[in-house]
Amino acid sequence: MLIDAHLHLQDVRLDGVRPQMAKLIESENIRQLVVNGTREGDWGKVVDCADSFSQVIPSFGLHPWWLNERSSNWLHHLEEHLTTFPAAVGEIGLDRWFRKDNIEEQEEVFLLQWELANRLGLPVSVHCLKAWGRLLDLVRRVPHLGPGFLLHSYSGPVEMIQEWVAMGARFSISGYFAHPRKASRKKVFEQIPFDRLLIETDAPDMHLPEHLQTHHGGVDHKNAPVNHPGNLRSVYRFVSGWLGCPMDELEAQTESNHDRMFRGVSGAA
Repeated sequence: MLIDAHLHLQDVRLDGVRPQMAKLIESENIRQLVVNGTREGDWGKVVDCADSFSQVIPSFGLHPWWLNERSSNWLHHLEEHLTTFPAAVGEIGLDRWFRKDNIEEQEEVFLLQWELANRLGLPVSVHCLKAWGRLLDLVRRVPHLGPGFLLHSYSGPVEMIQEWVAMGARFSISGYFAHPRKASRKKVFEQIPFDRLLIETDAPDMHLPEHLQTHHGGVDHKNAPVNHPGNLRSVYRFVSGWLGCPMDELEAQTESNHDRMFRGVSGAA
């Protein structure tokens, strides 16, 4: 069965897709989807997704892109969501590609959520762009105490992999790595232990090349392509060929990897 370890089903760009999800989940044999919130304003929609689809694991977090939208009580609201629902923490992280001028604020917000996850014993989904050294320093300083954390759509250096593994990291591949300009990432993922690998769509972002898409999400208001969550099987097929692993083995291994990390919030046996 298929697992989507990281996506944003609550995103407004997928409003037209959500009514199709029950049929899609059944036809594509999708067992679970980890739906990540990014700001206070969308946590309620994440709850709605979990209420609508039993396969959804809700995840709540404040993404570094949306720090300016948080309320004065955001951390309290986050804890309320995390203790009301079986849930993960995420998407949280650091991003020096989007903004470099508020990195200290990003670090403060990241650590508050990271420490909350530790206190509650929850898995975490982490976003990082162009801040890998700083993220590693923070996690060295405050180790993860939960069942694991996901470095989603991992774009960090190969030299960090072993230390990340030792600290409890998992690593996910998105279909975006199927673009020819991302071919060099194969050498990185070949060094990741197979028992730490997960698959994600990151829908509606991280779209696959056109020729690999089996489902089409159209374009958004900026005319950017929208990645349809139905492309999950295409991501699996890409990874299967990329890493030379038969589909049935890839499905079984990633399902096992997912269960070890998310068992406490997914109802997995």
